[in-house]
Amino acid sequence: MSAPLSFDAIVLVGGAGSRLGGVDKAAVELAGRSLVSRPLEAVADARTLVVVGDTAAGEIPARAVRVVEDPPGSGPAAATVAGLRAVEEQAEWTYVLACDLPGAGCAIQLLADADPGESDGVVLTEPDGRLQWLLGRYRSIALYDAAERLGDPTDRSMRALLAELDLTPVTAPEEVWRDVDTWADHEQWTRTLGAG
Repeated sequence: MSAPLSFDAIVLVGGAGSRLGGVDKAAVELAGRSLVSRPLEAVADARTLVVVGDTAAGEIPARAVRVVEDPPGSGPAAATVAGLRAVEEQAEWTYVLACDLPGAGCAIQLLADADPGESDGVVLTEPDGRLQWLLGRYRSIALYDAAERLGDPTDRSMRALLAELDLTPVTAPEEVWRDVDTWADHEQWTRTLGAG
């Protein structure tokens, strides 16, 4: 049996939620819990847990390091870099995930079980090959190097931050990586979780 991974985790909660009407996305209730609660539960064993962005969600653990990207609302790459800078002593691995992923528990298990070989990390991938950057397990040193190469992360994309990394793709079914961008997504996940 392999030794447990030593990892940090960065959970991004600062999305505008524009397609949900501009609500505090992380705090939106889904099947009796806030949207961010499941991603947080999935990385509960993180050595350092960083929550990036403002949210009124009540399930943020007291031990979490809370930071906001500068300037606020300047995108997921800026939020990821802010999260990295908040970790005082990095673990070997860093999970990066968004707050709107109800399937995060299964996703993190797939990422933990995947063999990255000598690559810079593993990232979940849709069947068509599209990478889900915000469902990844990255070598911390590679992630820090990527942030240095990027320079000013303001309004930059996750692709700009991570595309140069050598990543191992892990194809996953939709119910693992599907996020909650719209109220239709919310309704579909409510049905899925209700049937669980």
